[in-house]
Amino acid sequence: RLKPCWHKRFTVWLHIRFSRTPTTLDFMALSASASAPDLRRKGSGSGSTGLKNAGTAALGASSSSANLTTTLYLQMKGQNKFREGFAHIPPAGRSINVPLADSVERDLQPETYFPLPSTPSNERKYRALSHGPGEITVHHGLKDQQLPSEDFRYGVRGMKGATTEQALKAGMLLGVAAYRNEVAEAVYESRKKEPLGTAYKRGHTLKMLPEGFGNSSGIPEDGKKVIFPVEMPRDTEEVRQLYRFTHNNFNPGERIQRNYNFPPETKESTFRFGKGEGFVQEGVGAKAVLNMDLEDDGTYKKTRLVQKSVEDYRNVQHPKVFLKCHAKQGAEGPPIDPNHRFGKVSSVSDYTAGSCIQGYYSLEEQLPDQDLGRCVKPGRRNVTTETRAFGVPSVRTDIPAPPPGKRSCADTMSYGDECSAAALMNPQRFDNRGVPDREFLVRRPKEELRSLVQACNVSGLDFEALWDECMQLFDDGLPLVSLDALLYKHTHRIEERVATLHSGAGPGLAAYTAVT
Repeated sequence: RLKPCWHKRFTVWLHIRFSRTPTTLDFMALSASASAPDLRRKGSGSGSTGLKNAGTAALGASSSSANLTTTLYLQMKGQNKFREGFAHIPPAGRSINVPLADSVERDLQPETYFPLPSTPSNERKYRALSHGPGEITVHHGLKDQQLPSEDFRYGVRGMKGATTEQALKAGMLLGVAAYRNEVAEAVYESRKKEPLGTAYKRGHTLKMLPEGFGNSSGIPEDGKKVIFPVEMPRDTEEVRQLYRFTHNNFNPGERIQRNYNFPPETKESTFRFGKGEGFVQEGVGAKAVLNMDLEDDGTYKKTRLVQKSVEDYRNVQHPKVFLKCHAKQGAEGPPIDPNHRFGKVSSVSDYTAGSCIQGYYSLEEQLPDQDLGRCVKPGRRNVTTETRAFGVPSVRTDIPAPPPGKRSCADTMSYGDECSAAALMNPQRFDNRGVPDREFLVRRPKEELRSLVQACNVSGLDFEALWDECMQLFDDGLPLVSLDALLYKHTHRIEERVATLHSGAGPGLAAYTAVT
């Protein structure tokens, strides 16, 4: 059994082992055992105060004592922040470990001043990031695996016995023994019908034709025609009627014929189903509908004498249409103030629906965090005096964009010249033919524009007159006209013809038809 002071010795050994190189003073302090008189506590069988003083003296001599830790209990006791009434009774519980040189910087950066211990070597292979640079990632069960040699074979080595040839020749009979065995086996029915190495003999005497058994398949037929025979004759009307009765197989648009046997009166054009009312005076039907006092037969409702309590109950329990329901709280309603309103009064709040949707954060709360997009840890920040943006932009406006006609389909780079979502949802008129709208605005010479008009094959177009009118739209005097201007003047002429035709002041439709 270990002595009670073993854990204190181990703590002192850890401080010396991981803080600095042990010196002669360390070994001298650790060489003193609990049996020494100066290291034993009075009235106890284990050393406590002496061993603690020896360890403190050894640690105080170290030059790196600023990186050591202590407990909160010992720190407060050394600062005389409390008075210990019973010094011979050790404190209960476990105190918190705190560094000797405690500071705010060390508390905010524990990964720098108090790094976590490394993973033990015997447990490192079970971690997900246990492989080093250039090491092949394998299952942790294959790490440190002792593989057998190349000449190793699994399984149990069998004893060498009889070979396969000897096993096959074990029951082989020759000569007289084979003949006697054949005679003895011939009495069995299975030997007669199922001899070894031949087919089953049923005793039939068959004479096979030269063509073989069965009937020939005939001329091969296409499988498509077998599944969907298009050359089959159409069903007769009688067969179609049977399919309509059994499978409801109607032709497209065919009406359902119920084969009713109506009397001859039903074939008249004025026949209507239902019971006729005879001669009806005009307006009497609407009058009967609007008069609530009349019965269906035209007589007035009979007056019936009933009990008043029954009638009151009927009016209360079954109110008339469009009238409010009775509250059943007395003849004048519940005894409350007429200005009384049921429910809970709504409280007045500073937060409205608009503020909840738009938000009511201050400017400081809306600013991004301090560590957004940059590192705030010391020693890991890239400080520069340049004001430019580092990296490659998402939209490459810094380099010339290749022409759209020569751009590769695999080029996913954005050069800032792509069309917007509105252009994709509402494309240009002739975008499907590769002609953008800007081509209509380009001013062209007379012969080029004439070739475009002739290619369109527009009848009744006076190109020379339209050219002179379009030249007046431009003030520069250059012999260049756009296709858009030509279409504008041609549309204006058509509108004038239509207006003259509808007004009746022109020569009429025949004159325009003759011109075109």
